[in-house]
This record gives sequence, C-alpha cells and structure tokens, in this order.
Amino acid sequence: MNEVRIIPVQGIPEIKDDDNLAEITYDVIKQSEIGIEKNDIFVVTQKIVSKSEGMERDLSNFNFEELLQSESKKIIRKRGDLVIAKTNHGFICANAGIDKSNVRKNTALLLPKDPNKSADKFRKRFESLSNLPIAVIISDTFGRAWRKGQVNFAIGSSGINPFESYIGKLDSFDNELNATEIAVIDELASSAELVMKKTIDVPIAIIRGFVYENSNLNAKELIRDDNEDFFL
Repeated sequence: MNEVRIIPVQGIPEIKDDDNLAEITYDVIKQSEIGIEKNDIFVVTQKIVSKSEGMERDLSNFNFEELLQSESKKIIRKRGDLVIAKTNHGFICANAGIDKSNVRKNTALLLPKDPNKSADKFRKRFESLSNLPIAVIISDTFGRAWRKGQVNFAIGSSGINPFESYIGKLDSFDNELNATEIAVIDELASSAELVMKKTIDVPIAIIRGFVYENSNLNAKELIRDDNEDFFL
C-alpha cells in the first residue's frame, strides 16, 4: 500500500473570464516547493473553472428563477426556498448547482457547460507544459440524501478511470464479489476538500501517491440512467 499525500496549492490568484487555469497553476507550482510528479492528480474546484469559462451572471440582469429553469432538466423537490433539481448534466443537487457564495455580491455562478471537457483541456495543457502525465478531477460540493452535511463530488474528470471495480475478485473469505465498484474519483474529490476548505484560498489540491488506472472514461460514467434509479 502506497502512502497518499494531499497537497494544497496555495497562491492561485483570483480567476477571471478567459484565464488559462493550467498555465496559471503550472506557474504557481513552479514558484513553490511542491514540484510536479508523474501521475499527480489535480483536484480543481468548480468555482474557478466556471469563472475562467465566463459562467458568472449578474443578478441585476438575470432573474434567479429563470437561471434555475435554464440550468435544470427536471425539478425534483421544492421546500421553501430550497430546490432540488436535476441539472442538464444529470447531477441532482440544490438549486441546479447555481452558487452565490465566494462570488461578487449580486452575482451567481453557474456550473461549467461540460466539466469533463474542462478537465480534459486542463490536463492536456498541463501535460504539454510539464511533460508528465497527470489526471484531473473537477469537484463541487453537493448534499446527500438521508445524511446531513455536504461532500465534494467529481463532476468532471480526465485521465483516470472513474471506478475501481472489484467484480469477479475474491474477498478475504474467498467469496466472489459481484457488484462492488468504488467511485474512485468521488473519493479523491472528497479527500481533497480536507485541505481546500471553503474559507481559504485553496481552489486546487494535488493528490500524490495514489495508484490509478489511466482511462478515456470520465465522470459521466457515474451518472445513473433514470431506468436504473430507484429513487426518482
């Protein structure tokens, strides 16, 4: 079993529309003592991805309800001001992932249009700068059914298999496992939040030492089809 480290990347400046996140991150790391190693996993918060892609909306020009409708495929539940929606991506979360925290007053931040494409763009540019293979996970914070508190989830990924499958393997009692698939990128996204927090300026973390399978699959593999979902 390898040791796994979670390293906060500090010094990322305030991100603006059309900023190149991979280039900014590379420059910050090169000026630090962190270094870059083969197969590092970069966990990047949705907020800076959305800001770099121009997803901030001025609420003096946009009605929040209209934004909610435009970002939602389906409204699942409503209770007071809280709306649980299925986004156009297929995520089920509060207010279709629209966020009004850690942004300018009277503005809202939408999710990236295609978080997997965002992750792929970051990975390819960073690899071209560093000449080392890496993986990228775009993370966001969602609540969970039946449990209090929020957890970071992977909404986009590139260069890493989203799952670690145990199907067909034997457990410690020689029983064959038939259904166990671990959502590795969700676990990695959640662990990265331990050093990122919500109140400090650490929008990127590096997970180092975790052994993963390189893959062309991405985070969309984690979304259940409606006909597989017992709860909708």
